[in-house]
Amino acid sequence: MADAMVLPERTLIVLGEVRTCLVPASGALSRVEVRNLLALKPGRPVRSWERPIPMAISPTMLVGVDCLLATGTGAKAEARGTVATDAVVVGGRVLQSSVRTAVVRAARPQREKWEHYLRRGGVTEVINKIRSDIGIDLVHGFLHRPMGPDTLDLGSISERLLARVRLDRGLDQRSPLLTGSTRLQWTARLGAVEVPHVEFRLEDEEVRTVQITVRDIEDLAVAQQFCADLAMHDWLLTAVVNAVEEADRYDTASPDSARVLAAVLEHLAHLWMPGAHTPPPFLGLWQQLELRPGFTRDWDSRVGQLRNRLSVATLAALREAKVSTTNW
Repeated sequence: MADAMVLPERTLIVLGEVRTCLVPASGALSRVEVRNLLALKPGRPVRSWERPIPMAISPTMLVGVDCLLATGTGAKAEARGTVATDAVVVGGRVLQSSVRTAVVRAARPQREKWEHYLRRGGVTEVINKIRSDIGIDLVHGFLHRPMGPDTLDLGSISERLLARVRLDRGLDQRSPLLTGSTRLQWTARLGAVEVPHVEFRLEDEEVRTVQITVRDIEDLAVAQQFCADLAMHDWLLTAVVNAVEEADRYDTASPDSARVLAAVLEHLAHLWMPGAHTPPPFLGLWQQLELRPGFTRDWDSRVGQLRNRLSVATLAALREAKVSTTNW
């Protein structure tokens, strides 16, 4: 899993985005192929884990930013610092680009040399005078206000990284499923809670928003790991829904319908394991999500429907083949 961020005590909030899609390849990538794909920074190793689900993470890269931060009230927040970025492959099949930055109050109201910001990767400093309670304002600005030309746009940074990896020459671009991608925009801040709390919303077919509240700054530092795990499982659910809709375009007994349904079971069904790569302090958040909206109940229901439809399609195809043979 990604390295925990080292957060200054002046941290106001952590902002992040995770984009998730299917690896554009005909089959699952091997460990060597994944390592080659994620070797984005010469001289820096690709980190990997084999259990409980194989996962590999590229070296962390930094993007410098000098911009405004979106706020819900329109209050001015001038920021300068860096955004930390990683590319992730799960199970040789799912690709993610993950970006985040911790927003902190600058020690003094001025722009420092870039060496200052590069020493603390993934930290953005607000350099003008701001209210002490601006954290909530930053949540609403980041999640709900359109990004202006001078505003921090984590989505563009995430999309560029995802495109860079997807277009790698080592990928054959022959995906077995038409799945699309999802964007999970998230915020994490300190609050008066005994245990971490999460609010998850589907904004539209592509965008999801997550608000996390924690008590300790140590938990704030690893929120990104939970968000990446959540983004992958939300994408898996979305991929199943899309596959069923695609199968509906064909006759029940058609080979095309069976092909789409079988591809989900072959390439994605085994990856469902909520919490597999979630830090211990955040495992309780999965319990909250299992109650509402009920992630695993939804998954089990949809995969069960998919298996039933594949069985029906297979039987129908066999009957049709038998009739054709008899007529011949």
